[in-house]
Amino acid sequence: MSTSEFAGREALTNTAHEIPESEYACRLSGRQRQLASIRVLHQRLWTYLITAALAGIVAAWAALSSHLVSALWILLPSVVVLSIIQSLTKNARIHSRVQWIVSFYELGVARLHHQWQGRGIGGGQFRPDNHAYASDLDLFGTGSLFELLCTARTGIGRAVLAKWLLNPAECAEIAERQRAVAELRDQLDLREDWASVEGRTLDQAGASVRDWADAPAIIFPLYARTLAIILPICLIVLSLLAGAGVFGHNWTWAVAVPVGLEALLVALLLKKTRLTAANLVLPSFELALLAPLLDRLETLHFQCPLLKSLQLQLTASSGVPSKQIRLLRLWAWLLDLRQFEYFALPAALILWGTNLAICIERWRQQNRAGLARWLDSLGQFEALLCLARYHYENPDYTFAVLKPGSSPLFEAEALGHPLLDHQTCVRCDMRLDAKGTQLIVVSGSNMSGKSTLLRSVGLNSVLALAGAPVCAARLQISPLQIGCSIAVRDSLLQAKSRFQAEVERLKWILTLSCANNVLFLLDEMLGGTNSADRLFGARAVIEQLAASGAIGLVTTHDLAVTEVVKALDGRAINVHFEEHYENGEMRFDYRMRPGVLTRTNGVNVMAALGLLRLPRAGTTEAATPSPTSTLD
Repeated sequence: MSTSEFAGREALTNTAHEIPESEYACRLSGRQRQLASIRVLHQRLWTYLITAALAGIVAAWAALSSHLVSALWILLPSVVVLSIIQSLTKNARIHSRVQWIVSFYELGVARLHHQWQGRGIGGGQFRPDNHAYASDLDLFGTGSLFELLCTARTGIGRAVLAKWLLNPAECAEIAERQRAVAELRDQLDLREDWASVEGRTLDQAGASVRDWADAPAIIFPLYARTLAIILPICLIVLSLLAGAGVFGHNWTWAVAVPVGLEALLVALLLKKTRLTAANLVLPSFELALLAPLLDRLETLHFQCPLLKSLQLQLTASSGVPSKQIRLLRLWAWLLDLRQFEYFALPAALILWGTNLAICIERWRQQNRAGLARWLDSLGQFEALLCLARYHYENPDYTFAVLKPGSSPLFEAEALGHPLLDHQTCVRCDMRLDAKGTQLIVVSGSNMSGKSTLLRSVGLNSVLALAGAPVCAARLQISPLQIGCSIAVRDSLLQAKSRFQAEVERLKWILTLSCANNVLFLLDEMLGGTNSADRLFGARAVIEQLAASGAIGLVTTHDLAVTEVVKALDGRAINVHFEEHYENGEMRFDYRMRPGVLTRTNGVNVMAALGLLRLPRAGTTEAATPSPTSTLD
């Protein structure tokens, strides 16, 4: 690609990016002004409250101590105090909602200015211990793709998004997601409302509600459920009769008998009651957020079949999901009332905890299947909202064109790295085709962009196969399994060297290529052994991958590895990255060029970082080594 072409595309990117940036800035400014006025009102209400309270004290003194006025005057400041307290509570809720919206737009502006790293949700808990590309492509952690994408409020939505990134979908499913993302893309008001829903966002994976729903049933026998209702009624009736003198001096026995039976029933069911209450502790936090979110999802109107089907999952069972969850939350709140010391004794006498535990467990059994559908629907919708927000903030990105019936294919125009700043990201064209160029061997100077190119291809493939827009002007891709060897590390705990770990990863990729269409991305193959073994092993791996029909890229510093291209009969090419010197400083343009780079820059890098001192011209000191068969 020429410099003028790239400059034109960069200008187009900047123009397209102004729209979300200006909209975010305008909305953020308005919400910040609203937040400031709410705080002023809050301070004013506190002033009014203190004034009304003091007036109430004066009225009480004047009425009760000095008898200057009627005691009825105490009611006026009391009513005013109660009204102000209600206003303060309402104002606090509004403040919390607007604060969520401000945070939403602040993070959006930070993303547009490429200042989002470390401010979002890294999703480190979703990183699998052993995966073909998760660690290599920086899917999770600070500054990761997941942090850039994820604005989900619930752990369930985050888990679904992580699953989509880790598992390429089928073509039909990808197409459905793309249509849903396109429909949700411009619904900024919906995303703002979603971000402002009252309820604390959790950092956990959100599996607590699903695990709670799937846990083994806690069986309360029929006789226990019956007695739990009858005994408190009997106790209340007998106590009233005893108070009326019906039993005379034997009233103690009339009360003691049902109390004793209740104590026996409580003892029999104590373990099950405590287990029911304990199991609901963690899910109750997320349930507080699920109900209002489900309420909003139930009332939306969509055109896309996928979005309609997600709504249908909510109405497939009896009862409205948001109302059902609110009922469960009510029972959980009533169960917690036992902790108040003045209510503990009356609650024990009417079997408060036992009856509520029975109700909660019955709710769980009746809604077990429905709850699984509700969570799945909500999780998918939140993941789609994340992708829609990502598409809105990157209007120059496009959806990949899927080629389900073709051989392995990856063809992109103006391909960029989605985690890099738009202003500095250098894009390139790329074509990998099992019927044409299967392999591209990338050589180049240190820090010139070889590994970044691999991650650009890998991350955009992950986005495309998840149904998200990609950082490219155009991308055609066939269904692929991705296999990477980029960030392989040694393990002291497993007594495994980096070389052994890399060999095992390469073996895994070879096995994967035998049964799937594979896109392989290999960085500095077999760098932990000598040149002869590295060349022999690299050539064997590349030839096996090519024979299986896989496509991919290999980076290397070893010029001998670039000779593998000759053995593949036109199915492979060499490209390279290079540096240039300007005012005595080493600079990179990060542009991919055809052919092999033969000069080195390792000594210059070490000198620039202060590791060694370059010899002066005309001296007899050790000179920069001449290029050999290995690039620095």
